[in-house]
Amino acid sequence: MKKKILPPDRLEECAALKALFLEKRKELGLTQEKAADALGMNQGSFSHYLNGRNALNVEFAAKVARLLKVPVSSFSPRLSRVIDKMGEANAALTERALEHLAYFSEISESNVAPADMPWGRTRKYPLVSWIAAGERAESPDSLGSANAIEYLESTENAGDNGYWLIVRGPSMTSTSTPSFPEGTRILVQPEGFDLISGKYYVGCHRDGEKTFKQYLYDAGAEYLIPLNPAFKPIELDDDWVIIGRVVDAKIPGL
Repeated sequence: MKKKILPPDRLEECAALKALFLEKRKELGLTQEKAADALGMNQGSFSHYLNGRNALNVEFAAKVARLLKVPVSSFSPRLSRVIDKMGEANAALTERALEHLAYFSEISESNVAPADMPWGRTRKYPLVSWIAAGERAESPDSLGSANAIEYLESTENAGDNGYWLIVRGPSMTSTSTPSFPEGTRILVQPEGFDLISGKYYVGCHRDGEKTFKQYLYDAGAEYLIPLNPAFKPIELDDDWVIIGRVVDAKIPGL
């Protein structure tokens, strides 16, 4: 199958990077082979980025910028903004997260059951498997009581068809707050939600893969961002669909 041609703005980024590389290579003693080796890839892959066969991504842009001793913004203002927003997202707590942390802190310190939280009535939602969540996205009537592992309470409104999932893997574990370590229960609102940059969502790929990430919108591009920097951001395309917004979380041990 013939490789799809990149859109003009992505080609411009590649061309800008190539011009910088040609300008800096003598100063830094680099060839394409040496640069590729320093970046942990083969020369062919590096050449594909320079010549616009592969679109630049956050991980590669950050690495090649360090190698060339230039800011990412010098060849891709788009990815520079994404990297900046990723840093802001990892450093900042949302107002609701602060409320939850204060609430759980009171429980931990006083060891006394507190009064109900003031922002909503308690409701139980089923905890289901990721497989059942995917089936629910394809067929709204498929998530019945038979799919429930157990029922968990929340004061957040996830709608009539809301459900809990268990976070898998370390991609949403951060050294700062917020952090969603493996085993965290997340409450998903599968209907009637808006896409808001900086909030958390569950996405589903057409091959069946499902993931929990932070949604980021920037300059016409959409991303699913992991909080763990060891994992790569996902640039959303037609193969991905957002199947729910995460509106609450319960961290094990609290």
